[in-house]
Amino acid sequence: MRRFALRKMFLFMIALSLVFCVLFATGCAGAGGSSEGEEIILRVCNWEDYIFDDEETDYIDMCVRFEDYMREKGYNVTVTYSTFGTNENLYNDLKIANGYLYDVVCPSDYMIEKMAREGMLTKLTEIDESFKTDSVYSRNASPYIKRIFEEDITWEEGDSEVTLGDYAAGYMWGTMGYVYRLVERVPTIAEDMLDWTSIWDSAYRHRVTIKDSVRDSYFVGIAYVYKDELETLKRDFDEGRVSFSEYKTTLTEIFNRTDKETVDKVEEALSSLKDNLFGFEVDSGKTDIVTGKIDVYFAWSGDAVYAMDEAESDNVELYYAVPMQGSNVFFDGWCIPEKAQQKEVALEFINFLAYPDNAIDNMEYIGYTTSIAGENDEILEWAIDTYELETEEPEEEGYYEADLSYFFHGDAVVYTDIRGRQFETQFPTEDIIERCVFMHYFDVETNERINLMWENIKGFTLPLWAMILIIVAIVLLIVAYLLFKFRDKLFKRKDFVVKKEKKSKYKIIEKKNLD
Repeated sequence: MRRFALRKMFLFMIALSLVFCVLFATGCAGAGGSSEGEEIILRVCNWEDYIFDDEETDYIDMCVRFEDYMREKGYNVTVTYSTFGTNENLYNDLKIANGYLYDVVCPSDYMIEKMAREGMLTKLTEIDESFKTDSVYSRNASPYIKRIFEEDITWEEGDSEVTLGDYAAGYMWGTMGYVYRLVERVPTIAEDMLDWTSIWDSAYRHRVTIKDSVRDSYFVGIAYVYKDELETLKRDFDEGRVSFSEYKTTLTEIFNRTDKETVDKVEEALSSLKDNLFGFEVDSGKTDIVTGKIDVYFAWSGDAVYAMDEAESDNVELYYAVPMQGSNVFFDGWCIPEKAQQKEVALEFINFLAYPDNAIDNMEYIGYTTSIAGENDEILEWAIDTYELETEEPEEEGYYEADLSYFFHGDAVVYTDIRGRQFETQFPTEDIIERCVFMHYFDVETNERINLMWENIKGFTLPLWAMILIIVAIVLLIVAYLLFKFRDKLFKRKDFVVKKEKKSKYKIIEKKNLD
């Protein structure tokens, strides 16, 4: 038996080796193919549902569009498209594959920094020196995005300072906040949603979801723990006692606290919140808020837009609010792994997505905000047409001014009479952006501390419905065991035995029940 098991293991190892050989050969075949007519395989990995797709075909439309674009330039490119669920999934996949698995990937800001620090990414200017100054992306990217990527997110690399923009080109970005329904049961809900801590109130008991994501839910916990400090800081800024620079620096520091005392306080806060929750979710919240299972949904802005669009088909209006204490602004960017085999084609793909028409299709499909403004602010023109905005202040009352000049190249002041809906969610005004900060990546020690906190929170108690199901299951198992053990007495069952006779014939004879 032992020899048989060893033999099976040996055959399994041989089969596994052959699979790796085939995969390696396939990868090499698609690697350097830049000669005329030879097929080039571009391996793209992106978030799920994060690129324009008709959904009625078996192909990702934007990728097919890129293949046609490259053929017009004389290159036979085929895109293989994969998806990942979390930044950590992507990171682990690349680590396990020893660097090469994809040619172009789309992680979030903190993961881009982590991967760059660990030598997993290629500087984009090493592929094309003019990428930052004279490329489709550099000409069309929003000035706001370029400033964020080139000035605001930096770190030391050896003796020099590097930026997020050295390793990534902006794709989509957004904020975090609350999606909510107007309900008679809580008439103050619109005002409540401007305060992160409102979901701890009993008025929202079992009518709220938060993210099953430690980074995002940790942010909410920070807002609860340091509510007084955050509100004092905001008041001092509004009343001119602190400068914008001081306000932003302190706000960033508070939301990035990860010392043991802070983590312990956040654990206590989120544990107390559990009793109020409908549950933790990753993707189901945007359906639950539409169907009315919940009233409040902690969400990324792109998912908020998706939920609003879906709700409209059911004649339900949803709203989105970014709390006044401050929030997270995040960015997803296209990067090229250090060991990518088609770096030049990968950079072509990044530039291709930066054409305004492509950026608009992606934004309409996804719901998040594109990093592209267009050389002539084509994205602003799209927003004006899509949301029926006014470009001059109307005489009617009820309109508010939305100054988006920070994002576009020139004056970009528009007017709308609708607040808290899709337009404001996709294009937050400057006062909203002022109170949004970046979350830094966690180092190994911090990551372990916060993951342990999260395990404690998730395992602290079970929801009532889960406890009832477990108790019912245990009772049913006990009943089933007793029925089986005492089946003869309960059902006065007659047993039969099989007696073997000559010539391989079998005779069934009744065994008397001695009971």
